[in-house]
Amino acid sequence: MEGFTASARDGFLPEMDIQFLRDGTPVLIHDDTADRTLDGATGDIRDLSREEWDSAMITSPTGGPPAQTVTLEELLDELGGEVVLVPEIKPGATSAEVDDVLDQFDERELQDSLIVQSFDFEAAATVAERGYTSLFLFGGELPEESPAQIVEAGIDWVGPNRDLPAEDVAALTRVGLKVAPYGLKTAEDVAVLPDGVSGWFTDDPWDD
Repeated sequence: MEGFTASARDGFLPEMDIQFLRDGTPVLIHDDTADRTLDGATGDIRDLSREEWDSAMITSPTGGPPAQTVTLEELLDELGGEVVLVPEIKPGATSAEVDDVLDQFDERELQDSLIVQSFDFEAAATVAERGYTSLFLFGGELPEESPAQIVEAGIDWVGPNRDLPAEDVAALTRVGLKVAPYGLKTAEDVAVLPDGVSGWFTDDPWDD
């Protein structure tokens, strides 16, 4: 939770990844396994019980202090509606799980304070259909869906890998899509982004 609150405090938009426990509880963790970043739990996140999740601790790969694991509900209790949050529903989520997450957002009336991401086009389209700002993620090449098809699905934002060529960025912006590349690590990376980019994702927004 500390990273989310710190980035919100300093004016950045907190980004987080949603995976699901064995009982369907949405939790915040990037990896689909516990081994790299959790102490006290191992194996697939989907195989963990809620008790195992709550008793585990997050360990920083870069050596920061350990932190308590966080569920989506706990994040929304802390920051929901206070700042714009940018959650990613990770690949592998079922349509029912996508709907469950969006139902939680509906219950808190968060339509105006979320940008919801997914690498899954159908999930991104569902997000848009449900009235949320949707961001469709993909790699360093244009996806099989054309820019026009992305717009027709109601999706407002796209998040390509930073290596997407400038001419492809231009093809996306020409149809009205906002482009926010991911994978940036330094201010130098930001400086060489192509024209037309509306934002970007970075692991360290405090880097000079």
